[in-house]
Amino acid sequence: MKKEGEEGEEEGDKEPTNLLITLDALGTLYEIKNGDLGQQYTLVAEKCGLKGLDPGDVARSFKDAFKELSTSHPNYGYHTEGMNPRKWWEEVTKRTFKPLLPTSTITKYPTNLAEALWTHFSTDNGYSIFNGTIPFLWNIKDLKAVATKTREGEADWKYRTITIGVISNSDYRVAGVLSSMGIAVTHRAMSQDGELKKKKTKNSLRRQGNKLVKSLRRSGVLTSEAKSLIIEALDVKNEIIGGDQVVDFMVTSCEVGAAKPQKEIFETARKAARNSVMEKFGIEEARKGWDWYHVGDNKEEDVAGAYEAGGVGILFDRNKEIGETETIVEGSEEGVGYRAMVIGDLREVAEFTEGLSILYKAGGEKVSYPRRVQQSR
Repeated sequence: MKKEGEEGEEEGDKEPTNLLITLDALGTLYEIKNGDLGQQYTLVAEKCGLKGLDPGDVARSFKDAFKELSTSHPNYGYHTEGMNPRKWWEEVTKRTFKPLLPTSTITKYPTNLAEALWTHFSTDNGYSIFNGTIPFLWNIKDLKAVATKTREGEADWKYRTITIGVISNSDYRVAGVLSSMGIAVTHRAMSQDGELKKKKTKNSLRRQGNKLVKSLRRSGVLTSEAKSLIIEALDVKNEIIGGDQVVDFMVTSCEVGAAKPQKEIFETARKAARNSVMEKFGIEEARKGWDWYHVGDNKEEDVAGAYEAGGVGILFDRNKEIGETETIVEGSEEGVGYRAMVIGDLREVAEFTEGLSILYKAGGEKVSYPRRVQQSR
């Protein structure tokens, strides 16, 4: 039996009028600050009193600790009774730093280190947004306006709705990171049914302005005139760019118990998108056909994963070669690959929204991929 809003016929049989674009987070929207995780961990550790560590050693130890916990307690402890993301990361922190403590001294593991790292990576303190991210969302906002006019009969475009989602093999702090960068996430998918929970958001520009005001006040250099000018400038900026750029929903592996490239997390995102459209525009719009593109920097998790979940995977590579527009990514089936578009800037997706469905088939066209070389023991 089909639930309300589910398709009565195959989605591919309908002319797509709904566009879903999903995005990976880390490595696609933003990166670790200075591109150096070991350095970030070392800086936070120094503030907690743990000095003299080599960032390279910290990075290697973190990699081992993260791999161990991901194997024993996948999806940040989702399937482990009594475990949650904070406890999971606390254990990663201990396993990262304790092996590096000098045995010849009385140096102790700082009890506040795990909390300090959790907080550091909860906002843009630990990350840097890519240059193309906000302009891409500006472009999408313009396209959403065209879709609205099409629904209202004032324009004739292919798509009547556009939905933007984030799919991340991470924990729920992704929403806070994006918010601190001026990107509001309005809903979170809380289960594999695609059930959406509305996220309370404050305007990030105004929040950043308030932080600046408080900082100036503490420094004793804030005047009432300066405060008024700061708030006025932020309000003008809001008026120009429309406030925060909006992501319609977010799906994280820690909240749905599945991770890319597993089909379940992608299917959750597609259900969440339908629920979002149904909530905003009604069940009839949600029942119409869909085009779905997923963009990410990982060939296996993002590109092949999206193709094998029935969508179109696009590889995000900021270091791609000049003139490189396409690549072949390895699928999960031996000897099978998928032809995929390569972009170096998210704005390219907005530019090719209509043409992508012509160039790339949902679910992918299987091509030959060199067989894996078996390693001799």
